Amino acid sequence: MCKTSYTPDSVKAQAAEILSNWGMSADNVALTAEGMLDCDLRGIDTHGISLLALYDKWRVSGGFALDATDKLLRDGPSYASIDAQGGLGFPVSVRAVELACKKARETGLAAVTVKNSRHFGAAGYYARLGAEQGMMLLVATSTKVVCMVPPGAADAVLGTNPLAYAMPRQNGAPVVFDMATSTAAGNKIRLYQLSGTPVPEGWVVDHEGKSVTDPDIASEIVYGSRPGGLTPLGATPGMGAYKGYGLALMGHFLGGTLAGGDFAGSKNRPADAADNIGHFFLAMDPAKFRDLAAFEADMCDVDESLRATPAVDPDRPILLPGDVERKVADQRRTEGIPMADALVDQLKRISTEAGAKFVLTPQPE
Repeated sequence: MCKTSYTPDSVKAQAAEILSNWGMSADNVALTAEGMLDCDLRGIDTHGISLLALYDKWRVSGGFALDATDKLLRDGPSYASIDAQGGLGFPVSVRAVELACKKARETGLAAVTVKNSRHFGAAGYYARLGAEQGMMLLVATSTKVVCMVPPGAADAVLGTNPLAYAMPRQNGAPVVFDMATSTAAGNKIRLYQLSGTPVPEGWVVDHEGKSVTDPDIASEIVYGSRPGGLTPLGATPGMGAYKGYGLALMGHFLGGTLAGGDFAGSKNRPADAADNIGHFFLAMDPAKFRDLAAFEADMCDVDESLRATPAVDPDRPILLPGDVERKVADQRRTEGIPMADALVDQLKRISTEAGAKFVLTPQPE
């Protein structure tokens, strides 16, 4: 697969150009482009600017209100609910985190839900935004794409239903954990298809429960009408797939059922129903539960103890969630963001069709 690295500023500017020409407001463009860039910098390429290719397909099929203005529905001391009114999930989710953190500073903990949203990128991004304000964050979301099979099922009925948390640290970057409740995120299948490389064994199964490694067939299963789907985290019953299944349900119960988002796999949902994705953001202020200095000391103890644990391979020391992404971000800020030529060609086409400038700039060598 041929790749070229591009300057971070131009990646962000390219996303903003396309979003603006699709009709998104300037404030929402800024929040969305920033979220996409953050993922690309941290090596989460499935949730960066590559999403625009997916959004373009969904946008032309209808149901995206890119000019939407979210609406506060319920507002209490430690809770709130927001209607995104069909808008892309990035900006409304940033505002939901801000609101949850603001309320948690007063009450100790606060939850904000969002309904009638569209895809919001990476759950861990929002968790980290809250942790950078000194809060503990738990994030859950429902999904649009039905792509995961329950253990033993012949067809998909669940989404990847991601979960994320972040923990603040006084003398270091937050600990950030973000996971799909499937064995792999659905967007990773698209990247394997773009590169023409086999999908790892166990990620995707067909209607007979057999593993599928052909990237084109796997993509048809995950994003098309071919039966089968992504496996739950654990892949097989013997490896604990029921745990991934249970976590996927929890993600939907919080991000979907509680928030008012639809269950995309519902057998009772009209075939022509508009997407209604729900999000959940729980902020907790550790200073309200105990002495903050003691909390921070305990966070340091966990950090130091884990890093002091002997590693099987001395060249691969024990890390905390978020370490790898920070290292990648430091590298990409100076060396640029690598992008597959096939993706760049897609972005050129999308830019042309949207009447947007093509501004991606190769990183100087």
